[in-house]
Amino acid sequence: MIIVPRAYVPDEWLPRTIRHTSDRAQFGGLRMLVREIPAAQQLEVPGVLSQFWMGYRPTPEEPGRMVFTCQRTGCAFRAEHNPMFMAPSTLYSVEWQEAEGLVVDFNFHPTFLEDVAALLRLDPGSLYQTAMQKVSIDEPLESLCRLLTQEVAEGCPHGSAFFEPLSRALAATLVRRVAVARPVAGHDWRIERAVRLFKQQHRKAVSMEEAVEATGLSRYQFFRRFRAAVGISPYQYLLRCRLDHARQLILSEGQRRSLADIATEAGFYDQAHLCRHFRRVFGQSPGSLLSAILTYKKSGTIVQDRADTKG
Repeated sequence: MIIVPRAYVPDEWLPRTIRHTSDRAQFGGLRMLVREIPAAQQLEVPGVLSQFWMGYRPTPEEPGRMVFTCQRTGCAFRAEHNPMFMAPSTLYSVEWQEAEGLVVDFNFHPTFLEDVAALLRLDPGSLYQTAMQKVSIDEPLESLCRLLTQEVAEGCPHGSAFFEPLSRALAATLVRRVAVARPVAGHDWRIERAVRLFKQQHRKAVSMEEAVEATGLSRYQFFRRFRAAVGISPYQYLLRCRLDHARQLILSEGQRRSLADIATEAGFYDQAHLCRHFRRVFGQSPGSLLSAILTYKKSGTIVQDRADTKG
């Protein structure tokens, strides 16, 4: 049974497999779904992500066979008890055979994980560098996964006061394993101020003079310290902020807005300027990402209904 590729929307992907959600906790940084995957001879589900995703199987003994494949790189990973972690805009497929059982989806809002990385003085941009990877399920990650899974399975009886702190602890544990161990801005609060300025104002042109003035450093000191702390120049960092913003706009609003409009809002001169840098950094053009999303959205619902009738 083959399902046509589509954008991954948690509630629309095999909805009959969903047994519990974390909606009652009312926390926007993390949304969890506990699924019960049915026995099936073979099922392939290609799609594209709009958030960070981690898949966790509570059972140590992996039944059957489940394989995740990154469509851009061709790298394949067999799902085991160790969780799979994927970044936004990852084009993937998952295929399983007789792999029934519980699967827990952890859907992290990109801003949530980026903020956690920044607080840990890690590079938020490095979260996007690897589209798909396995994460070792040792402590405290496993205990946090189990506690959150149990809380969601019981209907989130303790509310956000319990769910949110555990979610932040899980995010911090996860980010330490998948982000590059390089401080975003060292221990220099002046460079941290410039980083915040770039992140907050990436939708409009931010001059280097504004950033230099915000730090109180000379222009030479600013460029030297920024590169030493962040690993790239201020110009490169600002460009990455704008590219990340453009990608999120394509994923969330690309169906109703033109790429030229998105390019302008994200701070690029025009669509060609966006396309040139987008392809270099993400390995695909904005048009290719948008076409994939439109194709998935157009064909996903009808085929999904057919799949569910056979589950």
